[in-house]
Amino acid sequence: MIETTEGKRPGLSRRAFLTGVAGTGAIAALSGLAGCAPSAPQDKDAKSDAKTETASGPKTYDNVDKTYDTDLLIVGGGGSGLACAVQAALNKTSFILIEKAAELGGNASFVEGMFAIESKMAVEQGIHVTPSEIIEAELVRGQHRQNGALWMDLCRKSAENIEWCLEQGVMYRGDIDNYNGGLYPTFHWFKDGKCKIGYVDPMIKRVEELGVEVHLNTAATALITKDGAVVGAYAEGDEGVVQYNCKAVVFATGGFGGNPDLIEQQGWDVENLFVVGSSNAAGDAYRMALEVGAKDFMTDSAQSILYNIPALPPIDFHKDALNPVNGYFGIAAGGPVLWVNENCDRYTRENLTDDNLVLQCIPGKDNLANYVVFDQGIFDTFFGTTDDGRAMFEDAVADDKTETLFRADSVKGLADAAGLDADALAKTVERYNELAKKGIDEDFGKPAEKMVAIENGPFYLAKLGYSFFFEVGGVTTDKDRRVLDESLQPIPGLYAIGNDGNMLYRHVYTINMPGTAFGNQVNSGREAANNVAAFLKA
Repeated sequence: MIETTEGKRPGLSRRAFLTGVAGTGAIAALSGLAGCAPSAPQDKDAKSDAKTETASGPKTYDNVDKTYDTDLLIVGGGGSGLACAVQAALNKTSFILIEKAAELGGNASFVEGMFAIESKMAVEQGIHVTPSEIIEAELVRGQHRQNGALWMDLCRKSAENIEWCLEQGVMYRGDIDNYNGGLYPTFHWFKDGKCKIGYVDPMIKRVEELGVEVHLNTAATALITKDGAVVGAYAEGDEGVVQYNCKAVVFATGGFGGNPDLIEQQGWDVENLFVVGSSNAAGDAYRMALEVGAKDFMTDSAQSILYNIPALPPIDFHKDALNPVNGYFGIAAGGPVLWVNENCDRYTRENLTDDNLVLQCIPGKDNLANYVVFDQGIFDTFFGTTDDGRAMFEDAVADDKTETLFRADSVKGLADAAGLDADALAKTVERYNELAKKGIDEDFGKPAEKMVAIENGPFYLAKLGYSFFFEVGGVTTDKDRRVLDESLQPIPGLYAIGNDGNMLYRHVYTINMPGTAFGNQVNSGREAANNVAAFLKA
């Protein structure tokens, strides 16, 4: 770390992209966080036989080591994949479930609960919420860009999904609430507040009871098509190159939140980016679907992404999410601090987290850089409220090798240390202090209690990075979970569920309806299994 006084101007180094897989898990608002399973081992000899038909076409193989014939192939064994597998087994559909990792669970392992309205548990507790309340509130917050029919489908089937889960052995804690400030009490907590205990383990047990054929350490690599229809897929894993001949494929790979290249394509700066979830959520389904003509939904997809300060240690988001220094609502998340861009301009009100946790990063997405500014008084009052927190912060200031956290005796000294315009930063802080003392944020409307003057040194400035949890969507699907082509027509035999095909949201992951992302995991998995069954009978 660099401590400085005015006049010193050390240069900034760029921090390498960090793909660390942290201990994850989060609040219901962040349902669908990726797990930490390792990538599947690959057969080096098998890979050498792979070839690509065209620059953008699916990979093919001259030789395969194993062939399986089935009606349905489910690719991915996370929350949605498990729901799809169990429902398919109950439907007596012939299928195989393949999973890239060494164990099932994927993105679901660290979720805490799921959405439902008018469930038996809710009714017994006197909790009543109508679909119209949910849908109207959601559409308003998303500027009516969402598909209301999808939300209606989720709402109408949510109570049934809870009962279905209970029938499969899923365990809930029993309480239902709005999860820390959501708009409605829709959050059904899993046992012990952990999806791993309440949902994943019981669903894995149910898969075993139903005799589902599961191939672990097996990564799908390409689809096989005939006359425009999907008729199989290639995979690589423990058995080498495997060819699955089938009549339908369901993608449930967890999205592309573990792929820095695709995250960058969404417009995010990957410098100082920390991928919270699994590298296994690498956009496999997205790539394979586009190779067979699927319509790209990436630019409309939403994401769960929060600010971080790279100099602070990444937290275990399951055990320490509310840490006042580096947690969800810590220093990086805003509130009684000042945010500025590379020009030292203030660009939004800093308490966006109060409205929606994942809104905090949206206004700064197109900035070249984002910074948080505060002083010792602000830190002591709002963040350094525990001995451990204060010690963590001091260690970060003293030992920062990322060159993202600066302390100085003056505001201009901060700017000099960070390579920013000292006069511009001083002017912005002066204006902010003026508004704070007035008690009225005339520029952006931040509440008076969050407008705290920055005047009690030493002063701090931190360059903000991103913590990327997961993205929501990527592959265009319809209400029946069928993947659509550029003409918005279904590609026969191809389905996408969970994060792969989640089209509930547009651009912004509106998390005001607690548990809806995981509620969609279960709902989309069941719906895909049922729709595949109908497709096979047609």
